[in-house]
Amino acid sequence: MQSLTPLELGLLVLVILLVIYLFYLAYNDKKQEKDLKVIDDKIRSLIDGDYSGKLNVLGEDDIQTLGTNLNDLSDMFRMTHETLAQERNRLVSILTYMSDGVLATDRSGNITMMNSRAQEQLGISQKDALDKPIVDVLGVERYTFDRLVDEVPDLKIHHRNAYDEFLTFRITFALLRRENGFVSGLVAVLHDVTQQEKEERERQLFVSTVSHELRTPLTSIKSYLEALNEGALTEDVAPTFVRVSLDEANRMMRMISELLDLSHAGTKKRQVTMELTNFTAFLSAILDRFDRIKSQSTVGHKKYEIRREFDGTPIWVEIDNDRMTRVIDNIMNNAIKYSPNGGRISVHLRTTDTQMILSISDQGLGIPQEELPMIFDRFYRVDRARSRAQGGTGLGLAIAKEIVKEHDGFIWASSDYGKGSTFTVVLPYDKDSEVLDDEWDEEEE
Repeated sequence: MQSLTPLELGLLVLVILLVIYLFYLAYNDKKQEKDLKVIDDKIRSLIDGDYSGKLNVLGEDDIQTLGTNLNDLSDMFRMTHETLAQERNRLVSILTYMSDGVLATDRSGNITMMNSRAQEQLGISQKDALDKPIVDVLGVERYTFDRLVDEVPDLKIHHRNAYDEFLTFRITFALLRRENGFVSGLVAVLHDVTQQEKEERERQLFVSTVSHELRTPLTSIKSYLEALNEGALTEDVAPTFVRVSLDEANRMMRMISELLDLSHAGTKKRQVTMELTNFTAFLSAILDRFDRIKSQSTVGHKKYEIRREFDGTPIWVEIDNDRMTRVIDNIMNNAIKYSPNGGRISVHLRTTDTQMILSISDQGLGIPQEELPMIFDRFYRVDRARSRAQGGTGLGLAIAKEIVKEHDGFIWASSDYGKGSTFTVVLPYDKDSEVLDDEWDEEEE
């Protein structure tokens, strides 16, 4: 083999070194490309919200520094995300367990959020309310969203709940502002002031009504007694004076008795004797009594027809017979009192799986819509002059409501003004009691 010259040997060594260097560069480029691909994947994971995992880059110093910084950034994102999640959960818990309803809107006035309390108060789910104008959801169409933003008023609204009872809410608004002061929406807080409004009305009515209702009969009694004392003891005059005095005294006693009855409502002083009762027979007996009163009326008394729109199927419920009789008597007396002569009173009775529903409708003048929320207040009377002339104290419906509440039920009124009113009583009903009653009957046989 021919030996290489020193020059050729030197050139060969140089070529070998060059090839080795080129291989080294190619290897580094591939390694660098692989590291950059790993870094790119990590960045995309951060964008997608995945903060787990650590980069382990063994490339050049600059690549390793970039990988370390991305690991630090991932840790910072993760801690920030956890902090925001905790704050969001805390806010959700606060909104969920608030006793007030809360709604929020975007800058166009459309609902973006409402807590569970607001959904319960307004009888609408968040799903149905989202993206709807707040003025429509709250029923304050007299306002525009721009007017709400400009005035930020305190409003009161009336709303019927799932049981058809009237509730009163005071709405407080607050503006949502960005750091630059731009208004980005509204927050509305709904405070349930139904009880406070009722108590305030009752307080005012109590002062005015009791002072009048007690002062007027006392004045009459005093005047008649003075006349008798001064010698008006003739057979023609004295009996009339005594009878009027007795009527006025009885009216005062009735009012005092009803006030005492209401003062004991919901307290341990109240003795409620519950017993399983065939409500169909119970109701029929009460209506029979009103039919007898009608047939025994003399000339000049109001005529009326009682229509029973239920069959004789037994419906067994637990009630205090005496107190529930008082409820039905009150509703029937009002129906007769405010119905026209010859009017029809319809009595409906039906059941669901868990409720017994009694409805009594009349053909009277009815009750204005704005009056409906107050008719179960103490002393409240729609037609004050007429009620007073007919001997009413304005306490009957308030007492009826308390009695129904003692039975874990509820009562409400609806009315088509000018055409009549309907009072509905709903009581708990256990369908199994019917089966139990059938078993008892079989055992007796």
